[in-house]
Amino acid sequence: MQAALRIVFEALRPFLMACLVFWAICLTIVLAYPPGVELAFFNSWKGSLTDVLFIYGTRWGEEHGYIVITLIALATRWKDAIWIPLVGFFVSLFSFLAKIYFRAPRPGHFADASWFRDQIILVDGITPLSGYTSFPSGHTMSAFALAAFSIYLFRAQKWPWIVLFLLALLVGVSRMYLVMHFLRDVLFGSLLGVVVAILLALVHVHLNRKKDQSADSVVT
Repeated sequence: MQAALRIVFEALRPFLMACLVFWAICLTIVLAYPPGVELAFFNSWKGSLTDVLFIYGTRWGEEHGYIVITLIALATRWKDAIWIPLVGFFVSLFSFLAKIYFRAPRPGHFADASWFRDQIILVDGITPLSGYTSFPSGHTMSAFALAAFSIYLFRAQKWPWIVLFLLALLVGVSRMYLVMHFLRDVLFGSLLGVVVAILLALVHVHLNRKKDQSADSVVT
């Protein structure tokens, strides 16, 4: 177990350091300001270019990101390609269960509140959800899980963590820009996504080690 942990955390070290900085900033803001302040802040960025960036950027947390990474895995590590959809499956499962358990209201639930009416300008064609499925952000959880597991899987390459972290961060910010989630949802969604990816990476290491041991026993 210690060897597996060492392999996974060594592969994820720079990514996890960036995540720790991100989480510290998010937690500070969550504790210092009431929910909704962050939505107004990101809403102040509104413009035609940022609308396009975040409308399409948020899709990296959907099936689109998984399709891209799966195709890359098929071309470079085809035996491990099945693990990318597995990440998506477990993210969907844990996100679904967490949303049912916490039943936190979406930003759209507060559309009649004065802070919402006075500060929030909605993106054209985007209607904020108003149900009780806000916590955690499933898109953010998905993007960070995909990033973390992909960085582990392609750990022989040193540069992808920067691109994948920025894509995950883009998804997290997009959920607030599009008024779909609060910062607390993004914070815990990203944290849970990384945890899911680490657990799956540990399973991957364990299975590979068992496979290698079986192969060695057959040879001897």
